[in-house]
Amino acid sequence: MHRISLPLLVYNHLFPSPRPTDPTSFAIHLTRNLVPEVRIETAIFYGTLDTIEARYPGLDYSHPPHRMRLGRFQWHRRLFRAFDELDLTKDEIASLCRWEGTKWARERYEKDEGVIVRDTTGDDIPMWVEPKREHPVQTTPRQQFDPGSDAEFDEEEADEMEEDTQNHQIEEGEEGESDEEVESVGIALNQRLIAAAAAGGQAAGVVMDEEFERWLKEAAERGNLADTDVRLGPLPPVFPGRPTTTSAPSEARPGTFAQI
Repeated sequence: MHRISLPLLVYNHLFPSPRPTDPTSFAIHLTRNLVPEVRIETAIFYGTLDTIEARYPGLDYSHPPHRMRLGRFQWHRRLFRAFDELDLTKDEIASLCRWEGTKWARERYEKDEGVIVRDTTGDDIPMWVEPKREHPVQTTPRQQFDPGSDAEFDEEEADEMEEDTQNHQIEEGEEGESDEEVESVGIALNQRLIAAAAAGGQAAGVVMDEEFERWLKEAAERGNLADTDVRLGPLPPVFPGRPTTTSAPSEARPGTFAQI
């Protein structure tokens, strides 16, 4: 079975039901629609047709950038869609696309003239240079002093560390002594308060010392009398040697106020 030619295959795909205004063959379609679009694209891209490169742009219909440039036009867009739907290979596309402005036309000119048409498309694009990035400086934590390690410390750092250690020990010693002093003073004062309260509860006529009175006044101002462990009995006599009468409420009976 004879295989159908590529121009006829593509033409039948582009025009499955030709109308009277449609081209009757692929060659007519090429002359009427495709070549004019190539010329327009070349003039837009190069600006003028005075150079050899503009006359032989070497458009490759399998190269994605070239297909993107030509795909802006109606008939080339339909042509590329037909290539994809027919699943044509690069060799088949190259054997079909042999007209003005294509890669085939440039290669033929270079072979006939013995010259190489230089492509200047990327001359105005500078080379990409990777920008230098400044990496943040990483600081290492200060090493702790270890007498058994091999790390070298200068004399100033050693003296500073030794001085800090001594100051820390002195502060701990002072805190310990202050706690002991507070505790010892508190025990002695508590014992004195208990003894004074016991003496007052027995109505021994003992006068409370100034420290107890000062403590009692401060405790009353702070409202801590309810929390104290000292159980106060009758208050001691205001004047020494003169006992305080504690049974006044019981003696306040009718007719006995004079005895009080």
